Amino acid sequence: MLSSLLLGLPVPLWDHPGYDAEDSHFNPNATITTFTTAWSARLRQVDESCSGFSAPLVGADQVFVTDTEGVSSYGIDSGDLRLRFTWDNAMDNSTPRMAVAGDLLILANGGCNSQSDPDGRLTALDFYGKTRWKAAMDTPIDAVVVDKGVVLVSGTSPSDVDQVAAYRVRDGHLLWTKSPYASSGVSADGLVPLQKTDGFGVPSGETVAVDIATGRPRWTNRASWHVEAASPTFGRFFATDRSGTFAALNAATGVAGWSVLKQATSLVATDGARVYLSSGSTVSSRDAATGRLLWSRKLPGAVQQPVLAAGLLYTGGLVLNALTGVPAGSTLPGYVVPAGTHLYQVNGPKLTAYAP
Repeated sequence: MLSSLLLGLPVPLWDHPGYDAEDSHFNPNATITTFTTAWSARLRQVDESCSGFSAPLVGADQVFVTDTEGVSSYGIDSGDLRLRFTWDNAMDNSTPRMAVAGDLLILANGGCNSQSDPDGRLTALDFYGKTRWKAAMDTPIDAVVVDKGVVLVSGTSPSDVDQVAAYRVRDGHLLWTKSPYASSGVSADGLVPLQKTDGFGVPSGETVAVDIATGRPRWTNRASWHVEAASPTFGRFFATDRSGTFAALNAATGVAGWSVLKQATSLVATDGARVYLSSGSTVSSRDAATGRLLWSRKLPGAVQQPVLAAGLLYTGGLVLNALTGVPAGSTLPGYVVPAGTHLYQVNGPKLTAYAP
């Protein structure tokens, strides 16, 4: 089968862990609604490893996946092996958070052999698996976002003061740092909300939104908000606080709009009009402008990160109609990523591509 690149068609993308820098987990360009297995691949698996399996990425005509030895990639249409990168020590490299940025694959992870003083690592690979640059940091990496040619990381440990650091994607040059602050890994058109902390992971009552390229503040909110996602139109941040409140913030000003008590969750997806929340075995939909509950459904098992595309909501199990919450007739366990006319699933040590 000819690839999208050879046919001159737009290349299907899911090049950030949450589809985009907004972590919306919504792909407006995916069209797949019926599922037939197109190809599959077994992922590398060894007994002694600190790295594992995570949601795939799609970019540059490839599907990138983590495994217990490192990272591999496969052709989006045929499943042919394209890239294979192996850690120098699988026992001391955690599962990386990945992002495709231009002609680079960014890997953000850390060591596994120290609980009190873990370090963070950034590795930039070309699409042949060759290392283009590396950066090491004293703090581990708990969150990462790539936007506007910048990779921003954040981490905390018992031995290091919380720090946010921004690096230039093309060469790994350090652009700026900010302490004691933490990022949740969300950027809305280059605007990144940061939580001020006590230096060791505890929020201390302030949220500041900064320019990802310069670190300059754009607005400050005296409340401490952990931003989980942003609207694809950049109009809203969706955030939680320590009391369990889930709220919508004005992205331009930081002012809170609507909020709901005891609905805090890190599993959020949004298409701009609606916001979807997963917690325990329940998934729900709310109006993004008002917070009004549209539907709620309890599922047989635990719900994973919701993923939204082509009117369907993927939950890590049952596939639901996004408008009604009614099961759509399919079950897809594990991590799923819809991109273009295909859907890619990682379920344990197996990558499967589905076509209509």
